[in-house]
Amino acid sequence: MIQVDFQTNPRDFLKKCGAFLERDEVEHNLMLTLCRNAEKKLNKGEKADIRCSILTEDGDFVLAAVQMPPHNLVLSKSNHPDVGQLAEAMAKNKFTFPGIVGPSDVTTVFSERWTELTGQKSIEYMDQIIYVLKNVILPPSVEGEMRFAGAGDVKLVTEWISAFSKSALPKAEQISDKDAKLQAEDLVKSGRMAFWVVKDNPVAQASISGTDGVARINRVYTSPENRGKGYASAVVAHLSKQQLDQGKKMCCLYADARNPVSNSIYRKIGYEFAGRSSLYVLDRN
Repeated sequence: MIQVDFQTNPRDFLKKCGAFLERDEVEHNLMLTLCRNAEKKLNKGEKADIRCSILTEDGDFVLAAVQMPPHNLVLSKSNHPDVGQLAEAMAKNKFTFPGIVGPSDVTTVFSERWTELTGQKSIEYMDQIIYVLKNVILPPSVEGEMRFAGAGDVKLVTEWISAFSKSALPKAEQISDKDAKLQAEDLVKSGRMAFWVVKDNPVAQASISGTDGVARINRVYTSPENRGKGYASAVVAHLSKQQLDQGKKMCCLYADARNPVSNSIYRKIGYEFAGRSSLYVLDRN
């Protein structure tokens, strides 16, 4: 018997399917991070605006989905032949989201079924490779050094987060200048934004998110005038090493499969293929 369970409490959601998700902590890193962040908000007495869904058949796990409205729907892995049944339940309950992201095979089936049910056309915006790293290969000597961003760097981090958003994300997911500043303040305050600096001048950045066991490297950005000099490679490598040295089991990151430069950079510093993820954007009309 097929059953769909909708949750707004991340704790209850993780009690039901956390063990399954954590078996593939790299591929489920984004979903787990969203849930853990929502848990932290609840622990501080804040509102955690999150919607979690679980599809089961005869009590066995089939598929999970998480969304922080109004952002993308995030899907889990699944071995079931008909993940579209969750799309049917969501359509009946009037769910809305600008896009769908998750393992490529699952996301493709889900998005096609969503289009059939709602008439919303879906377009694959990005084909991503999921990389995992357990041992860092530091690049050849690159001028400069890594340091974490401080309070005086919030303005620059804000500008670079905004630029990253506009260059890497679909329009519906691009953030406002106000939200970019809020993200920058949070990343700086929590010590999760790193710079590569040359003669005291920041030239590239990368930030950390993820779970207790797996660090996810993201928001990798190099200022236009400093590209092609190995700075992004250096900051990602040194930040990854720092995370492993502090006890993380591994690091992971997502890279656009259509960008040969970034994929080459990550492989050279020790990142290895772990899976494939797709981002589908939905037509608002």
